[in-house]
Amino acid sequence: RTMETPHFNITFHQGEAALAEEVATIAEAVWAKMTKEFDSYPKRPTELVLIDPTDMANGYAMTLPVNTIVIFVTSPSEDSTLSLYADWTDTILTHEYAHILHLDTIEGLPKLLRYAFGRVININRASPGWIIEGLATFQETRHTPGGRGRSNIAHMIKRAAVLEDQFPPLGNLDGFQSAPPGGNLRYLFGQDFIQYIADNTREDVWTDWVHTYGGWIPFWLPTKRVMGKRFVPFYREWHSELKERYGAQADEVRSLGETPTRLISDGIASCMGPTWSPSGEQLVYSCAHPVDGASIQLLKEGEEEPQEE
Repeated sequence: RTMETPHFNITFHQGEAALAEEVATIAEAVWAKMTKEFDSYPKRPTELVLIDPTDMANGYAMTLPVNTIVIFVTSPSEDSTLSLYADWTDTILTHEYAHILHLDTIEGLPKLLRYAFGRVININRASPGWIIEGLATFQETRHTPGGRGRSNIAHMIKRAAVLEDQFPPLGNLDGFQSAPPGGNLRYLFGQDFIQYIADNTREDVWTDWVHTYGGWIPFWLPTKRVMGKRFVPFYREWHSELKERYGAQADEVRSLGETPTRLISDGIASCMGPTWSPSGEQLVYSCAHPVDGASIQLLKEGEEEPQEE
C-alpha cells in the first residue's frame, strides 16, 4: 500500500499501517525543518519505502531515478554508534532526508544541463564520502536531541584514534580500509570535522557549500570560496583541538587511577555483547572478523585465549 502526504509517498507492507501513520507525521515535520536548513525544496514528493527484512537498523537514500528513501523498521541495538536517540524514526528520517536535499541541490549551468540530460546530472553526488555521510550525520545531531555527534560510543572511537596516534589522514576520511573503524570514519570523523568547520566559520556555511558546489565543477571543491581557506589548515586545527580535548580527558582519568585491562580479542575483529555465565566462570561474546567472518567466542576462567564455539 502507499500513503500520500503533501511531500512523501509512503509505501509499506501489510500490518504496518499504524507505523506508516506515525512515519507520515514525523516525515512532514522533518521536511519542514530540513528544507529550511538546506534552503532547498524538491518539486515532487519523495518516495519513502518501509521494509522489514532484518534486525539491523539501517536506511539509505538515492536520487535516481527519483528521490527515494528506504527505511528498515528496526531500532538500533544499545552497542551501536546509532544508539543515542530520542525518537529513532525522527533521527533516521532526518539523516536520510538530509541526503536527498544535499545530493539533489543543483544550480547554474549544471541545472540547465539537467533539463537537457536528466537527473543523471548531479554535482553534489561527486563529493567526498566524508562530506556526504558526515553532513547527514551532522544534521541528525543538529536537528535531534541525540545523534552520533553526541554518542559516547562515537567519542570513544575518536578518542582512541587520537590517543593511540591512529588519527585518519584527511585523504582517508572516507574510510576505505578493513581495519576498524572502517566505513564508520566517514560518519563519525566526517561529522566531527564538519561540526568543527561550522563552529569556526558560520552557522549556515554548509548550506552555502551545498548550493555553491551544486553549480560548480565536479571534483573541484570550492572550499576557499565558501569557507575562506582550504580543508588542509582546517584539518590540522581540528586535529590539534581533538588532541587537546581528549588528552585532557585521559589525564583526568589517569589522575583518578586506571583499572588494569587485558585485550582478549585479536584487535582486528569487531567484538560485542560480552556476557558472563551464571557461575561467573565463563565469558561469551560475538565477533565479526573482516577475513574469518562471524563467530561466537568463549573464554573460560584461568585460560589466556578464548575458544571459538
